[in-house]
Amino acid sequence: MLPSLDVVPTLRDLSFPDHCVVLADANLPSAVLAHLPEPIVVEAGEGLKSLSRLGELAEAVLARRATRPMVLVGVGGGSLGDAVGFLASVLWRGVELWHVPTTLLAMVDSAHGGKTALNLGERKNQLGSFYMASRVVICRELLASLPLDEREAGMVEALKALWLDGAPALAHFDDPATLQKLLAAPVSEAGPMLDEVIEQAIALKLRIVSEDPREERGIRTFLNLGHTAGHGIEAFGGLGHGPAVAWGMAACALLSYRDLGLERAQATRLLTHLDPLLRPLPFSFDDATRARFVAKVGADKKRRDGRLISIGLRGPGLPELTTAWEAERWWEALIEAHEIWRTRDLTIWRGAPTGHTPRLPVDKSRAQRFAVIKALRQAPVNFDTGDETPPDDVRLTSAALEAMGKAPHAELDLYLGEGATGGRFALAAAAARPGRTRLRFAPGLVRRPHQPLIDALVEGGASIQPTDDGFEVRGWQTHPERLRVAAAPSSQYGSALALLAAAGHTFVLERTGPGPWPSQTYFELTEVALRQVGVQIDALSPTELRLSPGPTLGEPVRLELERDASAAVVWHALHALFPGFSPPEPAGEDHPDARFASLARTLKNHRAGEVLEVDLSDAPDLAPVLAALAARQPVGVRIRGAAHLRHKESNRIDALARSMAEVGLTIVPTDDGFEVEALAHQPAPNARFETYGDHRLAMCALALAHETPLTLSRAGCVTKSYPGLWRQARRAGIITQAHMSLPTLD
Repeated sequence: MLPSLDVVPTLRDLSFPDHCVVLADANLPSAVLAHLPEPIVVEAGEGLKSLSRLGELAEAVLARRATRPMVLVGVGGGSLGDAVGFLASVLWRGVELWHVPTTLLAMVDSAHGGKTALNLGERKNQLGSFYMASRVVICRELLASLPLDEREAGMVEALKALWLDGAPALAHFDDPATLQKLLAAPVSEAGPMLDEVIEQAIALKLRIVSEDPREERGIRTFLNLGHTAGHGIEAFGGLGHGPAVAWGMAACALLSYRDLGLERAQATRLLTHLDPLLRPLPFSFDDATRARFVAKVGADKKRRDGRLISIGLRGPGLPELTTAWEAERWWEALIEAHEIWRTRDLTIWRGAPTGHTPRLPVDKSRAQRFAVIKALRQAPVNFDTGDETPPDDVRLTSAALEAMGKAPHAELDLYLGEGATGGRFALAAAAARPGRTRLRFAPGLVRRPHQPLIDALVEGGASIQPTDDGFEVRGWQTHPERLRVAAAPSSQYGSALALLAAAGHTFVLERTGPGPWPSQTYFELTEVALRQVGVQIDALSPTELRLSPGPTLGEPVRLELERDASAAVVWHALHALFPGFSPPEPAGEDHPDARFASLARTLKNHRAGEVLEVDLSDAPDLAPVLAALAARQPVGVRIRGAAHLRHKESNRIDALARSMAEVGLTIVPTDDGFEVEALAHQPAPNARFETYGDHRLAMCALALAHETPLTLSRAGCVTKSYPGLWRQARRAGIITQAHMSLPTLD
C-alpha cells in the first residue's frame, strides 16, 4: 500500500499523534527542531546506518515509549530515513512509519520507495527490508531552508524521474532563465516551478513502486538510471550522491546515443539539462583510477545471468534495460562526457542580481605550497581544502606530492595537468627523492618555460630527461649545499627550490641574473609558508638566502587556508560595474591579488578621460579582468610589469587583445603589458569570446556579461582554479546556457 502524501507550509501545520516518537537530524536548524515534539536528535549520515547504531536508536525509542500503538517519525534526509525505516520494520515486528524528508533528494526519491537499508562494515546497503511508510509529509518550510548545494543534489534525482517519465516539467529545464530560478531563486519565487517538478517526480516514483513494490518484475530497476556509474564515482569520495548520479546520467546519454537510438538532439538536450548540475570529477583518468572504477561498478549487485544491468534511454519517457554495457563501457563514456563538458561553449547574460555572496575556492597558491611542505616535512602537517571539488591545480599537485611523500624510493608515474606552479613544484620535489619519477604534463604546460629550474636541479645533482609529455627525473643522492637559479621569467623557480627546505636540509638559495624575482610577492608567500612550519630563513646577501631547520620544524602543525583572492577578482569587477551584484566572501588579504578591490574603486572614482597607470609586476594575473573593467568605463588604463603573461596558459596579453576585439572592445598590447583607451564601451551583442582554454580569460568573459548574450569557448577551463565559478555566477544572477558538442555517428 502506497503512503499518503501531504504537503504542508510549515511544521506548525503538521499534527503529530500522541503516541509518536520523533527521530530528527541534529543538523536541522534549531527553529525546525523547536516545532518537533520532544525529538530524539541523532547525527545523520552513513555512520547512522549500522547495526550498532540501530541498537542505540532502538534503546532510545523504547526509553520514550515501550507499548503499542507507536508511530516512528523520521525527520531528515535519506540516511536517516533508511535507518528509521529499518528500525520501524523490525521493532515489535513492525510499527507505523512516517517520513518527513528534509532534503529535496529525499522528498522526490527515497522517502517514497519503501526501501530501508543498513551498511555492513564498508559495504553499503547490505541489510534492508521493504517497508512502506504510511505517510510522507512534504514541508515547504524545510525546502526553503535547504542550502542551494542540497537543492541541486536533489534536482538530479528529480531530473532523472522526469526523463524516465517524459514529464511536462522537463520544459523548465529547457529554458535557461527558468532553470536558473529553479536552481537558485528563493523558494518564495521559484515555488510554483519547484512544486511541478517535485509533484511530477514523486508521481513517477509512486507509479513505478506500485507496479513493482518489491523489485521482482524489473520495472523498479528503471529508477537506477544514472546510478550504475554514479555509485562508482561516489566511491572515490569528493562528490556527493547527486553530482555523482548526474555524471552517470551524462555517460548514459552518450551510451544511449551510440547504442539505443537516442536521437542526437535528445542526447544533447539531456546533457544541457545536466550542465548546471555537473561538477568536475575529483580524480584523474589514469589506469589505476580506471581499475578502481571498473572494479566498483563491476561489483554492482544488479545483474542478470552474471551481466551488469544498466538503464539507458531511447528518449524522454522511454527507458530501456540493457546488459550490453559492462563497466569498461561506462568508464569510456564517462571520460568522453567529461571532455565534452570541459570543452563546451557557454552563453552567458546578466539577469537580475540576487544578492548572493559568491563562495570562493581555497587559495591555490598557498594550498600548493602546503602540499609540498606536507609531503617533505617529517613531522605531521594538516590543512583542509574545505572544497567538495578543489581546483584542478590543487587536486593534482596534492595527489602527486602525497604519492612522493608516501613512497620516496618507489618508481612513480604522476600526472600534473596544466598547472605550472604544481608542475614546477613537483619537478623540484622529484629531484629531491631517490626514486625515479615520471612527471606527465598537459601539452600546454610542456610548452611553457622550465629550463632555468631544470638547470638548477641538474647542477644540484639530479638527472632530468625530457619526454614527449613531461620529464623523467632521477633525484640526487645527497642534497646540495647550494642551489642557483635564474630569476626570470618566474618566481616559481625560486619557490620550488626553497620549498625543499621543508625536508630539514640546510642549503643556500642563490638568485642569479638582474633584478628581483618576478612577482616578488609570490616568493614572499613561500617564505611565509616555510616559516610557519619551522624553517629558518636568513638573508646572506641581496641575492642569497640560507634555509635551515628551525627549532619547531619537528613539531606537528596545522595550517589554515584562506579563500582565494585571485578568484575574488571577477566578483569585485562585477560589483564595481553593477553594485547589485554582491562582492564575494572574504579572501586572504596578504595575497598579491587582494589589491584588485582597491584598484576597482580607484578606477571607478577616476575622472573620465584620464589614464590610470598600473604596475602589475607583483600581481600580473589581475590583467585580464582589469582590462574588462577598464574597457567598460570612461577611464583609460596603462598596464606595465606584465610581460611574462605571454608565458601563461596562453600568450595571455596577445590572446586577450584578440578576444576583446572579437566582442568589439579594444586593448593595445605593449612590450610589458597593454593599454585601454579612455572610452566606455559595451560588448557587442551575441558576440563570441575565445578563452584559448585559459581560466583567467574565462573570468574576463564573465566580467563582460551584459544584457545580451555573450558566448565564450571552452568554459570548463575554469576548473583549473575555480571549479564552482559558473555555479556561483548562476546563483548571483548570471544566466547560462551550455552548448554541448556531440560526435557524429558513422
